[in-house]
Amino acid sequence: MSTPIAPLPSAIVGLQLNDGWRIDSEVVMTAAQTGGNFSLSYKGSDAQGRQGFIKVLNYEYALSTPDPPATMQAMTEAYTFERQLVERCSAGRLSKIVRAYSHGSVYTAAWGFVPVSYIVFELAESDVRKALDLSQSLDLVVKLRLAHNAATGAAQLHGIGVAHQDIKPSNLLVFGSNSPNANDSKLADLGRASDRNVAAWHDSLTIAGDPAYAPPEQLYREAHDSFEKRRLACDIYQVGNLASFILTGVSFNARLHALLHPVHNWHNWQGDYDEVLPYVQAAHATAVQQIEAEIGGPLAGRIASLISNLTDPDIENRGHPESRRRGEPYAMNRIVSEFDLLSRRAELLVKANW
Repeated sequence: MSTPIAPLPSAIVGLQLNDGWRIDSEVVMTAAQTGGNFSLSYKGSDAQGRQGFIKVLNYEYALSTPDPPATMQAMTEAYTFERQLVERCSAGRLSKIVRAYSHGSVYTAAWGFVPVSYIVFELAESDVRKALDLSQSLDLVVKLRLAHNAATGAAQLHGIGVAHQDIKPSNLLVFGSNSPNANDSKLADLGRASDRNVAAWHDSLTIAGDPAYAPPEQLYREAHDSFEKRRLACDIYQVGNLASFILTGVSFNARLHALLHPVHNWHNWQGDYDEVLPYVQAAHATAVQQIEAEIGGPLAGRIASLISNLTDPDIENRGHPESRRRGEPYAMNRIVSEFDLLSRRAELLVKANW
């Protein structure tokens, strides 16, 4: 009996990988979650009993496209880029980036002529969207810490010349115990990241990551030349966009989409971004007011102001105001510090029975 041209994902469950790792079970992922079409997802374990999330190249998807060789090349390049990047992050001990345990390629008769090319990551309990769904009682302290961890992860990447470009709820993974107050979180999925010094296949795309979480200038098809404006400013916006989702349950992009007149929406607008910017700014101001009202309490104004700075639709005004005054507009150190300070103040308010 011949091996099928498109290998079955389930056929490699039980496969022994390198470094003592084994594929234990399939994980069903949506295209919006870590992996997307380019990869298949599994859970695994090693000889020491560690659990891992295993990302495997999805050759079945490549073979189903109109141009399998081109898709296969793009997948292989993406895999190599991400593998090398996660190795750098793991070696640099970036504490808020999901760690990679192992990687490699093995052959099995079940997949015939194509290898099982994989990366093993530390296994999270959930992503932040699921964590919020599972526990409606997460208080402001925990939510601000989640946002702080996302900002810290982005800052750590920027420190090694890398922009994530796909910061969204499904890419902020939650670790720790079952108690929400003990949860930790880390950024995952560097498949659409941009390295200042290493070219990637997706660098030419105006929107490298998920369009649902892209900054407005990219949604309106404006692409800046500099790494700072095109990449770092994108991450800053996405941190603010994610913070809006964590704190209110609604992303900033969803608010903009609802507030903009259809004529001025990025799906319909055909003019230049500069022409539509005043309308986006007006929607932005209303969205910030909504966020402040929904958060409520003594810290609402400060939190809304921070989100406003991070999500400013004018890229020349985006970022922490003090960093801009000091000539480092896309530095993230003060953003990280601000989230940390807000979480500590929220904790004091909880202790004071606010």
